[in-house]
Amino acid sequence: MANESPYNIRDIVERYIQHKLLKRGYVWEFRPGAAAAATADDDDNDEAEMPRAGPARLHRLLREAGDELERAYQRDFAAMWDQLRVAPSTQLQRSFVAVAEELFGDGVNWGRVVAFFEFGGTLCVESVNREMASQVDHISSWMTDYLNGPLLQSWIRDNGGWDAFVEIYSQQRRSIFHPWPYLKTVFGLAALGAAGHLFSQHRTALPRTKALLSTPWSGAVLCPHACDWSGRRNKD
Repeated sequence: MANESPYNIRDIVERYIQHKLLKRGYVWEFRPGAAAAATADDDDNDEAEMPRAGPARLHRLLREAGDELERAYQRDFAAMWDQLRVAPSTQLQRSFVAVAEELFGDGVNWGRVVAFFEFGGTLCVESVNREMASQVDHISSWMTDYLNGPLLQSWIRDNGGWDAFVEIYSQQRRSIFHPWPYLKTVFGLAALGAAGHLFSQHRTALPRTKALLSTPWSGAVLCPHACDWSGRRNKD
């Protein structure tokens, strides 16, 4: 059971953040010792990638999914960045948690998990843009803790683990993005509402957010023959 999964959540988060920052010309170093450990993990799994997807493949596909979301709705993310008011760490953490709770408030699916990563990456980029690079380490820790929390940890485990994301995204690369407008609306409302108002210390209700979060946007399109709306693989 000790080797049940080859994936390390902190490694997944750190590599994703590093990718988002590098795209904008920022270099963010791994924590001391983390880079060497991550490299060793990938080297160990390269030879055993088949039949099980190794960490390197997961990192690549997760980056591609996040980049696709960003490209499809670049203006919406830009608008979100304009609304963010990066605050001291404690206030930013409350905002981060508020957005995550809105995003997963009515359920979890792989699309929302990708959006969670993209939101965290957006916060990191915005923090560096505002010369508050020290926030990146904090955001990385919050993302890791949330993914390791009971909600997402149990959902990912019960829905096939990260290998399931690799399988679903690999097979449904083209169709997975058709429902993004629903997610974009939900994510935009959560980010602009929860984050924007919390950063400015004016919290308001988001009456439409809960309704939109209940939309099964990732439904049959995400995995039409083998999944229900949550991404869980159904048995024949």
